[in-house]
Amino acid sequence: MAATELTLYATPISVYCCKLRLALALKGLYLPEIAPPDGYGSAAYRAIVPQGTIPALVHDGFVLAETDAIVEYLDEIGAGQPLMPQDPRERARSRALSRFIDMRLEPSVRALFPLVGAGKPVPDPIRAALLRQIETLEQLAGDGPYLAGGQPGLPDCGLWAVAIVLEAAGGALALGLPRPPGAGAGDRVPTCAPLMAEYRAQMAAWIISKGGIS
Repeated sequence: MAATELTLYATPISVYCCKLRLALALKGLYLPEIAPPDGYGSAAYRAIVPQGTIPALVHDGFVLAETDAIVEYLDEIGAGQPLMPQDPRERARSRALSRFIDMRLEPSVRALFPLVGAGKPVPDPIRAALLRQIETLEQLAGDGPYLAGGQPGLPDCGLWAVAIVLEAAGGALALGLPRPPGAGAGDRVPTCAPLMAEYRAQMAAWIISKGGIS
């Protein structure tokens, strides 16, 4: 399948766009990116992607939002190397871990955003909630070098992206929390390491723009 048939709406700073880029790298797939017209959430963008969210995939007029759905769709149409495990239990576990990172860990990290550059200490409830999610992930992680086993997969991509955000915001806020398990494994994956370095630079610039220290 020609990659030119597939186009992504994305932005450089989005954690979910970073997650998808890492997943595409593991699949050996490059897709051209387009910035959402008038920014994501705009009326112009919602006319294309009703959710108004990023990333979103356009494939010959078919529009699909949500990172995990995009990855599984690309797997199913044979675009790039399959990323989701074939074994039903392993595939289910991969999905569950990915959703935990998206729905539990990432929101706890995102709660730090308003505090960056605000000159205020991190409230104890925010710190405690984030620590609780990190500890839960430690319990959920498998014995392999990656979250879902011996090979990097979709949940790892989400973790690596969120961990970069936590590294940037946590550093600016002197948070001092433990690093999530497996957070740095992507730096040892040749196809993903350059994307992670690029995203770290994006986050560092965002921290500076908010008056934080990078």
